[in-house]
Amino acid sequence: MVSWVLLAAASLASAWCAYQASLWSGEQTRSLARASVAQFASLRKTTIANRDLTVDVGMVIHYVVADLHGDAKVAGFLRHHVRPTLKPALEAWIADRASGDVDAPNPFKRPEYRIPEWDEALALDRFAASALAQANAANANNDTYLLHTVLFALSLFLLGGTTQVRRRGAQRAMLALGALAFTATMISLVRLPREPWHPADKTDTAAPDAPLFEGLKGR
Repeated sequence: MVSWVLLAAASLASAWCAYQASLWSGEQTRSLARASVAQFASLRKTTIANRDLTVDVGMVIHYVVADLHGDAKVAGFLRHHVRPTLKPALEAWIADRASGDVDAPNPFKRPEYRIPEWDEALALDRFAASALAQANAANANNDTYLLHTVLFALSLFLLGGTTQVRRRGAQRAMLALGALAFTATMISLVRLPREPWHPADKTDTAAPDAPLFEGLKGR
């Protein structure tokens, strides 16, 4: 009777481990997908930031050349039409130069100069790193649950053997070993993190053009 009760419990526990391993495998896949999407988005943001930086460098160079040649009309035109993210830094640099500060840092080293796409790219990189860490953790949990499935299978083998042998001593030995394997694995099982079931999330397949991946930021 004890053997049959333990067999039933080990069967249920083994099925639960297999179910949890499947859920953690799905979480690993979703986390890897989110990381991949964020990395591609970061690459696009970085490309835009580099393009804007190239434009800003060209504008500053042309402004300096016009200013050195005393072409106030061209210099004024360039100051008026620089990109909004460059204008504060450029004006601060011009003001420092006008006050006689020849060692003033160039506009691109000033705190006023910022390219929003760089900040967004860094945020996406951090999100990708976090998603990769979640994927690694999910993979580790998946492997752990698979190991517990094997251990429960071992206890099932030992407990099932009690009905196959005739000698009472052998039956008791296999029952004791099976019960020990089941108990130790069950104690370890209750300490493992559990992944809840959840339906398909539409944000996992959100369009890459969504504003800064609102679906991803909510995770």
